[in-house]
Amino acid sequence: MKKANDKHGVFLERFESTLSKLNEEKVETKEMMSTFSSLLTQHLPNGRQPTNKELKGAIEQLKDVHRMAALLIMSIVPGSVITLPAIYALGKKFGVDILPSAFRKRD
Repeated sequence: MKKANDKHGVFLERFESTLSKLNEEKVETKEMMSTFSSLLTQHLPNGRQPTNKELKGAIEQLKDVHRMAALLIMSIVPGSVITLPAIYALGKKFGVDILPSAFRKRD
């Protein structure tokens, strides 16, 4: 009985962590959309142009949107429990990040 409770606790912890990271991605995506929208209309606050840092951040977040979409699609495919870790390992071997920034370990 104790093992089942431990597994349940671990599952809930991972589930909450995943929800938190998804929420972080949602916030970052909103920021990205705001920056791109402002860039397209050429109207940032006070009429200024976007900084290189803002543009780089927005582009990185756009990459994260694609990563999240790919992960969500791959996660509903039968056998994803096996294929997702294999794809992650393969990507890591070739230096390709398949995880969005919120899911990567921070230093």
